[in-house]
Amino acid sequence: MMKTWTGQGWRDFQDGDLRPDDRGFLLGDGVFETLRVKGGTLRRGDLHRVRFEAACRAMDLDCPARWEAIAEGAETAGEDAMVRVTLSRGAGPRGLGVIEAPRPGLFLSASPVSEPPDGLALVTAPLRRSPSSLASRHKTLSYTDNAAARRAAVRAGGDMALCLTTQGHVSGGDCANIFWICGSELVTPSPDCAIRTGVTREAVMKCAADAGLSVREGMFSPDALQAAEAIFVTNCALGVVPVRSLDGLEFDVRHGAVQALKRAEVIVG
Repeated sequence: MMKTWTGQGWRDFQDGDLRPDDRGFLLGDGVFETLRVKGGTLRRGDLHRVRFEAACRAMDLDCPARWEAIAEGAETAGEDAMVRVTLSRGAGPRGLGVIEAPRPGLFLSASPVSEPPDGLALVTAPLRRSPSSLASRHKTLSYTDNAAARRAAVRAGGDMALCLTTQGHVSGGDCANIFWICGSELVTPSPDCAIRTGVTREAVMKCAADAGLSVREGMFSPDALQAAEAIFVTNCALGVVPVRSLDGLEFDVRHGAVQALKRAEVIVG
């Protein structure tokens, strides 16, 4: 499924809906949000709305449709689907000149839900994330660094890249937030660590107390991960997925606390 917002409603995507001079295509000038439809209903829609609207404000983008229309469109994808909402600034002149009267393009696309892996191999990426970068804190259409980090990880035999900040602190996976277990603590990088505070991240943190864990956010060196009992990553598509190795060091994918959080995340919200 791929649909285009017309101003009055959604229709099937047509040739010509995305122009070759579109700023999203040329410059990555836009934002997106990944949504999960489960049982025909948008999951955690209010939390996604907060993040999508925050990204629009940060990028100075006016969305042509209300969130309610986006949610209704997403729910037409079927009983169980991953839906991406993409907002581009629209067509503009060559270069970086400001568009005086932009006509943003809004699109929905859907794909089947894939079964998450039992565990992931993480490899530390050579690229670094800047905490002040819009691309680190929001889902912009420019995923150049993320894609490069993933390619480097795969070449090194991994599944996903672990990204660090420009100061050398742990940030997260190339497309996911990261957590680890230290005794009775659930540890995760703070929002100051060039992360996007994902919807699934928030849900997992709410589940921590029921799993007997206290949450600690902060700035941590990679050594903190090396000393962890278990590591896992989260995002909307994967849910909770254990990390089986980091730069060759193996971890317990069946750790009790991780499995408890994995089960709880499916139920909550």
